[in-house]
Amino acid sequence: MLAAQENRFQHVYFALSALVAGAILILVYISMRSSLNERLREDLAKAQRQLILERPNPHWDYSNSWRRIGNATLRHEIYSAYFDARTDIIGNVRLDEEQMTIGSLRVFAILPERLRDSSVSCIVRFADFTSQEIVAEEAGAMHDVHNNTFAAWSVMCPLHASRNAPLRLPHAVALAYASNRNSHLSPTFVQISYPRNMTNLFGRSRPAISVCVGPLQENYSNVLRLVEFVEMYRLQGASHFYFYYVEASEEVRRVLEHYQRIGLADVFEWNVQAHLQDVHYAGIVAQFNDCVYRANVVDNYRYAAVVDLDEVVMPLKHNTLAEYLRQCDEGRTAGFVFRNVFFHRRDSNDTFNAPAHVLNRLLYTQSKVRRTLEVLPAYVRSKVVVNARAIVEMGNHQVYRSAPGYADHVVHPTVGLLFHYRDKCINCKMVLIVDYTARRFGSLLFDRVDNTCLEVFLNRGICDLV
Repeated sequence: MLAAQENRFQHVYFALSALVAGAILILVYISMRSSLNERLREDLAKAQRQLILERPNPHWDYSNSWRRIGNATLRHEIYSAYFDARTDIIGNVRLDEEQMTIGSLRVFAILPERLRDSSVSCIVRFADFTSQEIVAEEAGAMHDVHNNTFAAWSVMCPLHASRNAPLRLPHAVALAYASNRNSHLSPTFVQISYPRNMTNLFGRSRPAISVCVGPLQENYSNVLRLVEFVEMYRLQGASHFYFYYVEASEEVRRVLEHYQRIGLADVFEWNVQAHLQDVHYAGIVAQFNDCVYRANVVDNYRYAAVVDLDEVVMPLKHNTLAEYLRQCDEGRTAGFVFRNVFFHRRDSNDTFNAPAHVLNRLLYTQSKVRRTLEVLPAYVRSKVVVNARAIVEMGNHQVYRSAPGYADHVVHPTVGLLFHYRDKCINCKMVLIVDYTARRFGSLLFDRVDNTCLEVFLNRGICDLV
């Protein structure tokens, strides 16, 4: 009896020992694989920086519009594509005697939230009209679908180049998948956006702030709010704006054209009318992602504030947003998350600080001085100022995916807030407090708004307030 028990214990002991040894071997193997993978990526980064990459179409004007993919009745659409030099966001990279990974293509589209296809491909076309099909490493609906039948999609196709032939970058790309047969037979190509200056591809990003503005729709006509928004962010240090419009009044278009003419803004038609009822908020997720990639890839801006026209990021302990970022960004932050407080349009106007000589007196940041006491939690209606080079997938209120090594920073509410000047109150019984923070910009802001309105509307110098 004792001998049998001893044998049983010995068997258990040997089994446990074998399991432990196996686990140790697996951990060692994983560690070795991780180390080899890390070394491969370091070698790839060095090799990549030695490449001479030339933009295949030097005359591309970087404008886009939504275009149908294949069968028009399916209402599948493609908007834009970007060459992304970051190899750390690619799962399977190559660096051998035959091929090396040179980057990836990021394509934005509107497709059914649940596409039947198991795989999606990129058909890339070169300047000589030869083509190549690449199976996408990533293809799927982005976040913030909100139970809609269609969704903004992000597709990533890795680019590998032959080491035994002259290096060529693709000129255009189309999406192809089995459920839309015409996507193969008659592909819809969009030109690939590259940096305006290819020497910036591996250089440091410019420490400038760009602003990605949510889509203007429903015949947006509040000219005064638009001008005030731009001039407020300029005072905060922003140097460029990206506007996308579904519908806008003639007066708003004149203001946008003015800012475009002086080089302060890029303006894009967001012709998403076919999906206004079945994709979330006019495809805002696709628009914000397109904008952040545009700021990073095309213009090499370090920062992009992802906001709507009724939202102002407001540092509380620094004079401007630019000063806050300069002092607080340690280099590995994907996004600075500013928590939300509300100012309500129905609240009474306080025009005490409006100078007597100004024509446009009812500026919303200056006349609305009572805000909600409650600060909403992070990621609930918050907005983010991102490091554009760190973003893989951007959401409306948060960063959903960042490059390895980057993380969010939630700004403490005593350091900075998102001032949200909302037309309709969420809860009209919320406790309000007086907050004059935005008035520190008042003197300059009133003058800048008046000057812009005078330049655009010479006959009267007044921007309409709707």
